Amino acid sequence: MHRRKIQLVAGTTYSVSLPKAWVKKNNLKKRHEIIITENNNRSLVISPYALEDKKISEISLNVDDYLENIDQIIFAIYYLGAETINLFSKKGLAKEAKAKIRKTITHMSGTEISYEDKNKITLKVLLDKSKIDINQILYRISLIVDLSISNLLEDLDIVEIRMNENEIDRLFHLMTKIVSLALIDSKVLLSSRIRNVSLIPSYFLISKKLENIGDNINHLCEYLHKCRKSISQEKLLELVKKELNRSTKHLLAASDNVFRKISNAEIAGIKKKLAEINDKAISDYLEDIIRFTVDIEEEIINISFYRKMIKDSIL
Repeated sequence: MHRRKIQLVAGTTYSVSLPKAWVKKNNLKKRHEIIITENNNRSLVISPYALEDKKISEISLNVDDYLENIDQIIFAIYYLGAETINLFSKKGLAKEAKAKIRKTITHMSGTEISYEDKNKITLKVLLDKSKIDINQILYRISLIVDLSISNLLEDLDIVEIRMNENEIDRLFHLMTKIVSLALIDSKVLLSSRIRNVSLIPSYFLISKKLENIGDNINHLCEYLHKCRKSISQEKLLELVKKELNRSTKHLLAASDNVFRKISNAEIAGIKKKLAEINDKAISDYLEDIIRFTVDIEEEIINISFYRKMIKDSIL
């Protein structure tokens, strides 16, 4: 942290000197422009103007170089904020590659195919990232998880479970995109309501753990559907619903009161109930779901503590 005194120049202009090491690190010179953004807590974020020029608006990719991993490569480009993605093959796009591309974009919010021929597919990302609220994404994911658990407990509808799983995946990739952009773009950091880079790791981990919970619920339901079985320990899933609801409420309230996670006594009781389940597959899925739920609560403790530090002007 650097401390500077405000200087009054010619009786009308206030100025503050920049840290020399920061100026050199960003290769700034006399007359170069910088960006100054005001936070809601009255603090200022200073960024090199050059960062604006480094944003990737369009990228072209030879699909033949990444065929086995083309889906993940497309996601990686999506996370970087590219608005136009040109995918081509000099030999012609194979049927398998086209199928992977089409499946991938179903998980990419605001993305559509704008052009296609036998050698090329162009994707357009039509997403206003300035209107994405990170807390609302997490709320929507947790709500879908809640719906899937209710589906499982009441009357298993495997079609609805699969639809929910796809929507959770789509929201997770959107969350990853916004978190990635918030690291390099102060405007997104503020508009997403993350507001402080110290919170970014916890926000990402929460979204990943929610996705993990969604995956495990989906796998559990597929197993129950295939084997025509039912859950005997409904209270464990009811507990997950209750804890996720409590966690989400704390996030949405933007509280700086340190969150209280599930007690060790409750965790011991959960382990005892898990041990009573004879079907190991069901037990393993439930154990993972509960473990990820506790992981989320630990990250919310971090966020609530960091918020307190931000409020106290320590961060």
